[in-house]
Amino acid sequence: MKNTDLPIKLIILVFLFSIVSNGLTAQKINLDSLNFKQLNQYMIKADKMRNAGMILTVSGVGIAVVGYIASAIWASSNSIEGWGVFQTLIPMTIGATVGIPTSLIGISLWATGGSRKKKAELALQKFTLAPEGSMALGLAIKLRF
Repeated sequence: MKNTDLPIKLIILVFLFSIVSNGLTAQKINLDSLNFKQLNQYMIKADKMRNAGMILTVSGVGIAVVGYIASAIWASSNSIEGWGVFQTLIPMTIGATVGIPTSLIGISLWATGGSRKKKAELALQKFTLAPEGSMALGLAIKLRF
């Protein structure tokens, strides 16, 4: 006879995926339901996220470039043979393993923050009122009693 029971690992895996997906959908914010103060706070958070993404992207690229330059200087300064050549690649390896993921995370934060800020600015447009003394061209008649 074949055992047709589901393995416990599969059940746990399905349970964990359902928890993660439920948590991700709970984080969505409907911008139309927020008031002016909440929208401003949302836009400030989005701006901070975008700025953090910019900083992470630039610093990640900087770390990778510094690792490459350090390896190039180290390799050119000595006449190294054998395993010593591989030691000169250590700074480049560290720079690449730290810098590239940092840059990728920064790019995603930068894009997400920019998108959220743009959506918040569009939602804030419904609170802006046209000025009373509009400079619009046209013909008007005022009657005063």
